[in-house]
Amino acid sequence: MKCIILAAGTSTRMRWFTDDIPKCLLQVGGKTILQRTIELVAAAGVEQIGIVLGYKAETVRRFVKNHFPFLRIRFIMNPQYESTNNAFSLLMAREFFTSEVRNNAPLQELLLLDSDIIFSPELLPSLFKHGSPNRIAVRVQGEHDEEEIRVKVDRDGNIVVIGKTIPLGEAFGESIGIEVFSPADAQVLFETVERRVRGGSGRTEFYEAAFQEMIDNGVQVHAVDASHYPAVEIDTPEDVEVAEKVIIPQIELARSSGG
Repeated sequence: MKCIILAAGTSTRMRWFTDDIPKCLLQVGGKTILQRTIELVAAAGVEQIGIVLGYKAETVRRFVKNHFPFLRIRFIMNPQYESTNNAFSLLMAREFFTSEVRNNAPLQELLLLDSDIIFSPELLPSLFKHGSPNRIAVRVQGEHDEEEIRVKVDRDGNIVVIGKTIPLGEAFGESIGIEVFSPADAQVLFETVERRVRGGSGRTEFYEAAFQEMIDNGVQVHAVDASHYPAVEIDTPEDVEVAEKVIIPQIELARSSGG
């Protein structure tokens, strides 16, 4: 498996915190978000990590090299990070994902993460064990709001719609921002994103738009209920407070109790 972490954005909603550092390097509960993510990805057995950079790229690069000198981490630049969205950043990582093809080696699974998520150490192992070729971690339990990327599923748990337009009453849950794709469908994902970027819309849209196109074309993507594993996406100062007062204490409690 290869992991791509998207860390190029300017985080305008967090600008009070991110004028000097990118959001992924915010200290939350005594450790940066990105450090937590890389540690959990490595602990789950993923050895090849690509990080897409943009805003404050050199700051992120120095931090990662200082804290993870022995990990196989490749830095990928989105030179147009100020005018594009995360779908474009994902496209920048295509060569990283397909690099083995030049040596006739088989493609690997793709683990895709946003760089602003604080999540339980048990989440990735649980997601990896799920039998579906393509799966997205979804928080089903708890309250939901209009700002979330929501999913609607069929009777088998496969996603039929993903996005912010799903009425709250029809949503199965919120996408956490952690996905796994099979080698073949990861290829389809990159092809879909590239086609959308070339068409114009893909430059400024979220990568979930490409997920939707794939689903509409018959690719099955399963929604995996990850409600039992505490997680929060850091989009606002209020999310930082939730992470420090609720999510991280829940994670620490589970770790101390062995559950």
